[in-house]
Amino acid sequence: MKKLLILLLILLIGIFIFTGCTPFVPGEGEGEGEGEGEGEGEVSRVVLVETFLAEGCGNCAPLKPVLEEIAKEYSKDEVIIVNLIPWGAYLLKEARDRYDWYSLPGIPQTLFNGINRTSATSYNTINNTIKGHLNSSPKVSLKADRTTDGDTSIVSGTVKNISHNTLLNMVVNGMTFKKRGSFPYGATNIFENEKVAISSLAPGESKNFTIRLEHINWDGQGFDGVIFVQSNTGNLSILQAQFID
Repeated sequence: MKKLLILLLILLIGIFIFTGCTPFVPGEGEGEGEGEGEGEGEVSRVVLVETFLAEGCGNCAPLKPVLEEIAKEYSKDEVIIVNLIPWGAYLLKEARDRYDWYSLPGIPQTLFNGINRTSATSYNTINNTIKGHLNSSPKVSLKADRTTDGDTSIVSGTVKNISHNTLLNMVVNGMTFKKRGSFPYGATNIFENEKVAISSLAPGESKNFTIRLEHINWDGQGFDGVIFVQSNTGNLSILQAQFID
C-alpha cells in the first residue's frame, strides 16, 4: 500500500512540474496585437515649398531645374511645390500680398512650411532643408477632400491637434496652381478671402472646415491644389499641408 501511495505521489509531482513550466496567461493568443493605438495611422510631415519667382529674373533661373529635380525625387504626399509670382508677367495679386505678408526682401526666395527662408538656388541647400522638415513631427493632422457644385469647388475636411499643447491663432488656407509660362507650378489662386480661422485647438481636439471657391472651374482649368494649416501670428509656420488634385 505504501508503495502505491509513493508511486501516486511521484506521478502527481511529475504532473505539477511539467504543467507548472507553462503558466496560463489570460487572453494569450486571442486578438494578438490589438491594443491602444491599433488602427491609427502614423501622421507624416508634408513640406510646402513656396518659391517666389518672376519672369525675366536672372537670379531665379538656376532655381527652376533644381525644383524640377526635387519634384521628381519626392511624391506630392511628401513635398508640394508652388511658384508664387508677385510681379511682372503672370502676376498674381494674392502672391504679391503674401510676399508682403512674409516681409520678403526680393526674389528668388524659397520658404519651407512658411519658415527657413533662403535665396539659395543650390540643390543641396533646398534638399537638405526639405529633409529636415520631413524628419520633424507634425503638430496637426489634416484630412481634406474636394467636390464640385457646378462652377463652385468645395474643399472640406478636418484639422486635429496631435500635439501635447494647445495651438492658437491658426488659419486653414489653400492655393491652386498649374503650369504658367515657364513656371510648372504657378499659383493661380490663393484662398485669402475664403480661409477659415481656428482660434484655438486643444490637444486631441478636432475641428471641421469648409472652403467654398466660387467660379473656380478646378477640373476644366486643370488645376492642382494644396490645403494647409498655418500659424497666423509669430513665425507663420505651416503646421501641415495636403495635396489636392
